[in-house]
Amino acid sequence: MAEHGESSEDRISEIDYEFLAELSARFGMNLVQLAKSQEEEDHKERMKMKKGFNSQMRSEAKRLKTFESYDTFRSWTPQEMAAAGFYHTGVKLGVQCFCCSLILFGNSLRKLPIERHKKLRPECEFLQGKDVGNIGKYDIRVKSPEKMLRGGKARYHEEEARLESFEDWPFYAHGTSPRVLSAAGFVFTGKRDTVQCFSCGGSLGNWEEGDDPWKEHAKWFPKCEFLQSKKSSEEIAQYIQGYEGFVHVTGEHFVKSWVRRELPMVSAYCNDSVFANEELRMDMFKDWPQESPVGVEALVRAGFFYTGKKDIVRCFSCGGCLEKWAEGDDPMEDHIKFFPECVFLQTLKSSAEVIPTLQSQYALPEATETTRESNHGDAAAVHSTVVDLGRSEAQWFQEARSLSEQLRDTYTKTSFCHMNLPEVCSSLGTDHLLSCDVSIISKHISQPVQGALTIPEVFSNLSSVMCVEGEAGSGKTTFLKRIAFLWASGCCPLLYRFQLVFYLSLSSITPDQGLDNIICTQLLGAGGCISEVCLSSSIQQLQHQVLFLLDDYSGLASLPQALHTLITKNYLFRTCLLIAVHTNRVRDIRPYLGTSLEIQEFPFYNTVFVLRKFFSHDIICVEKLIIYFSENKDLQGVYKTPLFVAAVCNDWNQNASAQDDFQDVTLFHSYMQYLSLKYKATAESLQATVSSCGQLALTGLFSSCFEFNSDDLAEAGVDEDVKLTTFLMSKFTAQRLRPVYRFLGPLFQEFLAAVRLTELLSSDRQEDQDLGLYYLRQIDSPLKAINSFNIFLYYVSSHSSSKAAPTVVSHLLQLVDEKESLENMSENEDYMKLHPQTFLWFQFVRGLWLVSPESFSSFVSEHLLRLALIFAYESNTVAECSPFILQFLRGRTLALRVLNLEYFWDHPESLLLLRSLKVSINGNKMSSYVDYSFKTYFENLQPPAINEEYTSAFEHVSEWRRNFAQDEEIIKNYENIWPRALPDISEGYWNLSPKPCKIPKLEVQVNNMGPADQALLQVLMEVFSASQSIEFHLFNSSGFLESIRPALELSKASVTKCSMSRLELSRAEQELLLTLPALQSLEVSETNQLPDQLFHNLHKFLGLKELCVRLDGKPDVLSVLPEEFLNLHHMEKLSIRTSTESDLSKLVKFIQNFPNLHVFHLKCDFLSNCESLMTALASCKKLREIEFSGQCFEAMTFVNILPNFVSLKILSLKGQQFADKETSEKFAQALGSLRNLEELLVPTGDGIHQVAKLIVRQCLQLPCLRVLAFHDILDDESVIEIGAATSGSFQKLENLDISMNHKITEEGYRNFFQALDNLPNLQMLNICRNIPGRIQVQATTVKALCHCVSRLPSLTRLGMLSWLLDEEDMKVINDVKERHPQSKRLTIFWKWIVPFSPVVLE
Repeated sequence: MAEHGESSEDRISEIDYEFLAELSARFGMNLVQLAKSQEEEDHKERMKMKKGFNSQMRSEAKRLKTFESYDTFRSWTPQEMAAAGFYHTGVKLGVQCFCCSLILFGNSLRKLPIERHKKLRPECEFLQGKDVGNIGKYDIRVKSPEKMLRGGKARYHEEEARLESFEDWPFYAHGTSPRVLSAAGFVFTGKRDTVQCFSCGGSLGNWEEGDDPWKEHAKWFPKCEFLQSKKSSEEIAQYIQGYEGFVHVTGEHFVKSWVRRELPMVSAYCNDSVFANEELRMDMFKDWPQESPVGVEALVRAGFFYTGKKDIVRCFSCGGCLEKWAEGDDPMEDHIKFFPECVFLQTLKSSAEVIPTLQSQYALPEATETTRESNHGDAAAVHSTVVDLGRSEAQWFQEARSLSEQLRDTYTKTSFCHMNLPEVCSSLGTDHLLSCDVSIISKHISQPVQGALTIPEVFSNLSSVMCVEGEAGSGKTTFLKRIAFLWASGCCPLLYRFQLVFYLSLSSITPDQGLDNIICTQLLGAGGCISEVCLSSSIQQLQHQVLFLLDDYSGLASLPQALHTLITKNYLFRTCLLIAVHTNRVRDIRPYLGTSLEIQEFPFYNTVFVLRKFFSHDIICVEKLIIYFSENKDLQGVYKTPLFVAAVCNDWNQNASAQDDFQDVTLFHSYMQYLSLKYKATAESLQATVSSCGQLALTGLFSSCFEFNSDDLAEAGVDEDVKLTTFLMSKFTAQRLRPVYRFLGPLFQEFLAAVRLTELLSSDRQEDQDLGLYYLRQIDSPLKAINSFNIFLYYVSSHSSSKAAPTVVSHLLQLVDEKESLENMSENEDYMKLHPQTFLWFQFVRGLWLVSPESFSSFVSEHLLRLALIFAYESNTVAECSPFILQFLRGRTLALRVLNLEYFWDHPESLLLLRSLKVSINGNKMSSYVDYSFKTYFENLQPPAINEEYTSAFEHVSEWRRNFAQDEEIIKNYENIWPRALPDISEGYWNLSPKPCKIPKLEVQVNNMGPADQALLQVLMEVFSASQSIEFHLFNSSGFLESIRPALELSKASVTKCSMSRLELSRAEQELLLTLPALQSLEVSETNQLPDQLFHNLHKFLGLKELCVRLDGKPDVLSVLPEEFLNLHHMEKLSIRTSTESDLSKLVKFIQNFPNLHVFHLKCDFLSNCESLMTALASCKKLREIEFSGQCFEAMTFVNILPNFVSLKILSLKGQQFADKETSEKFAQALGSLRNLEELLVPTGDGIHQVAKLIVRQCLQLPCLRVLAFHDILDDESVIEIGAATSGSFQKLENLDISMNHKITEEGYRNFFQALDNLPNLQMLNICRNIPGRIQVQATTVKALCHCVSRLPSLTRLGMLSWLLDEEDMKVINDVKERHPQSKRLTIFWKWIVPFSPVVLE
């Protein structure tokens, strides 16, 4: 170690990169890159933190205390870290060694903290066993006194002489002044930081900063003559009264303890292992291979216990394993050879010379010891007093000593330490649970204040009558047994003060039994005996030095009189009692309690601790479990109690597949199996309890109720007083007028509810079936099925019966068509609070629906199908469910991955019912496309001058880009961690050979990809060969087509569509496309090149029906189209967009030869031949969609032919100018004949402005209208026409866009808002203005807008850019938004993203 107070901080690596690479391969993640990034971040934090020896953290108990707020989802327990010298710094998850200052931020499943510490800082003096002042967590201040002070007692009567003895006072104890210590009568003994009073001989150590030597002297040795000469009796009493813990305890209680000191166990790191006891280690060798050449005794002496596997033994201290023993092997030598740093070995070595001396010191004649207090003239008097005992006193004393020894023998036997679990958990080893610290809070009966306690704090505060309460299986019995074991083993100095400790199970006693009989029966066994008189005398004499650990308390009425009196009249006996009681049994004992301890949920790191020990031979399965829970944070709480951990240990031990495919439902099944074995004698009672609790769980789940009162229990038929109920539910009474009941966890409630629903649906009673259907039908939307009730349905499927499954499958597969439920999405807030991760899932699903309803439908369909098939296969009812499944598949589009489902292996013909399958291939290539529209719009715009309160209406683009860049970086890092996976074609349909049926249509979406690699090519070749028809949608993926040439050439007759955006086609790729004979649709958009070779040869696509070309700013597209293009008489869609001048004569010829044209879009800037173009269009009687933009439009010519298009559904003339009134009136009249019109984007111009009111009236005659847009033409009169005309009209209107109408005044808007009503389907309302036309409105207008919004029940989007709103205005609008039926979906756009900051007016 560097000099005390200093520490070198070199860059350290906590990561095992070799193992990380292995883990990355196993789980398909690039963890190495993530680890390097995290390591760099940790190093920066490490450099900021304070270094040097931290004397305040010498105490292991104090280090343990720092972990109270530590994240429980870790691989290391606080006990392991504190024992290894670490304390929690509070900086993220950082822990730091008090001695060498090593800082660690990570945990490791394969390396314990002590091992990581040794590897990174082998020079740490704490690890080397040097005296750095470490205080073990169970250590005490009172020390055994020296027989003779250095220089003799008389020498130290003077304070200065005492002070001189502190010349070598250790550096770590400088927080306590030698001058104050010497003034208080203490002399430094020269050993560690131990001091001894020159007068009374009392010896104290473990001094920490802030300690008061006078207070310590008064507490531990109150009868010291020197003390009494310096301090008054009142002062001494105040010192004692203000002391933390150890009520009624003095130093004499520790010095004269009968407990044998197990000296090799002084190490804090291994003093919790029950296998520190040789007898317990010996007991583990019952099944040791008889042919082994090594003796069991030698293995035990060397610290090993048998693992039960082959001839593998493990050290209880360092965890090292040895096997393959041969003749002549010496276990101790091999232990030293392979694990030289083992704490047990080091302690054994350092104790070799000390043990004989100390053993002789403690081997005192029994007749010379007593527990009576007396004044002692010198140190020897404290250590050994001789008192004349009467015959009766001597008898109880001798019997008490003998009883103490018998009790210690009992508590260190395997039969006592091994958990008393039924056969379901019998494989759980002794060491695994007794070594875990339960999480405890202390509740003082007379005060509402609660506080977390460490185990050392609990032991320090044992006094009077206390209880430890907790759920069934929470570890109460383990906790009491652990206290008894630690006392008996001599490993816990904190418990030395107790001369007698009685662990009694109250479940196996009768009210008429005497206390002596109970003790003999339970603890002393055959041949053991103690008289009632002697027991009574011992209790009366020893008082606070007697500890009763009473387990399985169920009520005062069932107790024998002796125990009843000990509890209710403890003031007479002054013994210590710790009573284990279930949470719902505390009430009748509460009046007699001083303090109540409550066991909290079993921390997840304890689960890892147990599993790591239990499955040390197969640590990979534990790693899988941790990763499973890291991905499913909602499930981390399922290990609520040690009993749940025991259940999963058994499941893993008996079922190897459970280790590879861990599922939380198996845990609950194992737990219920445990209950069935425990109560197999009362199976009917258990079934009735599970059924009634299941009914309560089911009712609660569907009413979002997770807390219940006594009335709720009674209504469901749950008997709260039945013990079986306590294994399923908990009772909470603290600070409540009426008790509240909860299930062991929200997930467990869902599990029991699932059991009950299956029971109802499978019942032979019609009433039960009807009740089951009632609950099932409350899951009335896809979102409920895949979100709020997803886990519940999963649990139901695990219990599914042949009778229930077809009913559930039929219901689930019908949900996807429940459109009304989809449009009224809202999450269950109570459920989300219990499952916060589900909320993120809900947000994703809702976002998917908002962005792409089509993708949402496919996603939901797939999820429901998977769920339905789980039901069908789990219940073995595939044949019965197939009619529902086949009906569901008909005409549907699903993801390609569904073909991995077993159903498509069993029923490949069902594939033919699908419309199509989709597969997405995504890369991480960034788009090089630049959108200049943003820059062009703002480049000539002056920053607006506004009042300061309206500046929030504008956000600078740099801030927006900064946020966007951060999000982009997060996405990039995520993509680096999770490499793009290939489409999975490993199961189900893909295992059929040959394929009896082909995919009807395959839709291939390729985004941000470069050339495909060989692995992807192989997958695509197989998928393409199994497809009848293939459609490509490529985005920003230049070079991809050429890379999959082999796949395309094999399946070129199947490719029917190719849509390409933001990519450049090489000449080879254009030639490749020209070889696709079945191509029917071609789309090219937003590319930086004109694929002239492809366009010159379009006529070769004889089956082409759709051509869409959107190339703004590129050369004239029409000029490169071949004359032969007009021979493609099947054309149905023609969409041309170019910003250059075009010769329309060629286009006219094309249209004249396309009689089946349904869709026509044109954007160009040349007006020649417009009349002939309109004439050609007029011949296209099947046109359903027309869009004109650019300068290619003559208004009157178009208006004249407009009535011909009686089938027209979409008419977009946005931006086209109608200058004269006559043409505009004729246009308005023509609109009345378009009865099938669904979308209308009205042109602009003065003429349209003049007839705007007429156009609105004509629109009232269009019953199918869904989208209506007016830009730059409305004023106060015409806009009110829209508002006033809604009475019974516009019933199907979904989108009303009246943006950029700057002739509308504030009053016009206000009147419009007040009039607009009765638009039940309106989802989008746009009232935006441009920046120069910004509007500042009064409160009355905002109020009118809010009333308007509240009358539009389906509104999800409100656009109001350039409306200057202050904080108060936004508050009013947000309040309305919160109360709106679509509050969770309603989005208000009111803030501009601009490349400037507004000018703030003074």
